[in-house]
Amino acid sequence: LDQTQPADPSQMLSDQEYYRLLEQLASIDRDAKTLPLRVGATMRCDDYGALGLAMKSALHLRGTYERAARYALVLTSVAAYELEPTPQGAYLHLHREGERVLGMRLSNEASLASLATIGREVSTQPLKLLGVYVKHPSPGGDEHSAFFGCPVHFDAERDALHLSHEMLG
Repeated sequence: LDQTQPADPSQMLSDQEYYRLLEQLASIDRDAKTLPLRVGATMRCDDYGALGLAMKSALHLRGTYERAARYALVLTSVAAYELEPTPQGAYLHLHREGERVLGMRLSNEASLASLATIGREVSTQPLKLLGVYVKHPSPGGDEHSAFFGCPVHFDAERDALHLSHEMLG
């Protein structure tokens, strides 16, 4: 990408280039294990253009996440979202294929953190997650549980936020 030129949405990094960028950032960050949480915490609906407007105009959090799942391909070709009902509520899954290199793991954590941040932005009540599930091993520490405000389960079978029926509306 040419940094001297105006932003051009048709010019994007490949997923592998993006993962390498995250890995480079992590290599120079003094607190690399919180890098994806800090990235995710900066996201706002307005950062997502028309999709963000659709997400923040939903009547309830379920609608916000359904719209994210339905229209995510407008913004990315390497990740998909799915809202899967559970007896307690629903999992909001992040699906991303490929080798789980460090950059992908950081990207997945940042995506989950972004989903939680967006949920905090649009919800009419404080966001309370039942749990967060991450396929890769823990980076250590309790920063993830503190950020999400719930247990975070690493080495899980999914990458997902778990939300209650009450939270989803």
